[in-house]
Amino acid sequence: MIRFAIVLLLLANAGYYAFSQGMLRSLGWGPEDPSEPERVQQQVKPEALRILTSQEAKQAQEQARTAPAEPTPAPAPVAAPAPEPAAVAAAEPAADSADKTAAEADKLAAKITDKATDKPADKLADKAEKPEKKECLVAGSFDAKQVDALRLQLAKLPEGSWRLDSSTSAGRWMVYVGKFSSQEALDTRRDELRALDISTDRARIASLEPGISLGRFSSEEAAERHLATMGKKGVSGAKVVVERPEAVSYTVRWPKMDAVTKKRVQSWHVMDGKELRSCS
Repeated sequence: MIRFAIVLLLLANAGYYAFSQGMLRSLGWGPEDPSEPERVQQQVKPEALRILTSQEAKQAQEQARTAPAEPTPAPAPVAAPAPEPAAVAAAEPAADSADKTAAEADKLAAKITDKATDKPADKLADKAEKPEKKECLVAGSFDAKQVDALRLQLAKLPEGSWRLDSSTSAGRWMVYVGKFSSQEALDTRRDELRALDISTDRARIASLEPGISLGRFSSEEAAERHLATMGKKGVSGAKVVVERPEAVSYTVRWPKMDAVTKKRVQSWHVMDGKELRSCS
């Protein structure tokens, strides 16, 4: 019984395979043909159909716009024998198919052109990047200790986007008499100097008060010469002291700083609260 079922199943599979492959088509058995070869046979000059690029379609439209409105009159046709009715009937479907193919090509070219020029000029203008505003800014002044920490932050910026300028302030020296133990001692010594016809002034430095200044000078040599002159006039106990040491200060300049860099620099702790100022 099982053998009979197996043999029957094999025969059924073989029959279906022969049916699906069209081996039984001569007997009138076979699957329907899904292809439509008659559509391919109805094509009119398929080799003449070509899909235009957007540039070619645009050029074709430009040529159509610039073409003369009135066509050039064609020469009078030469009389020809009337075609047979059968020939006329055969030519009409071919002409209709050709016109239909040309119309479809025009529609396809118009769609390609529409997609290529879909973005209006206003939208393109809105998306155009506006030039970023940049300004020249400067900050300072910084001493030598501050500028060492500042250099580490400046090195993180693009090379050539900043410049470090230095300036030196000259020192000052003073011929000084003091320090006195009391205001009374200061007044007594001032009276003595006035008696020698020597002008005096306050030291004006907390560490040297109470004291007397006999003159302030921009170089140590000039202060030493004045001290020697005071000695010749009978002034004793005077000496040359540094009122203000020579110092170097630094200023940072950004010739073209954008808004992002400006916000970044302002957040640096090494700026020590110094504001960014315009270079002008």
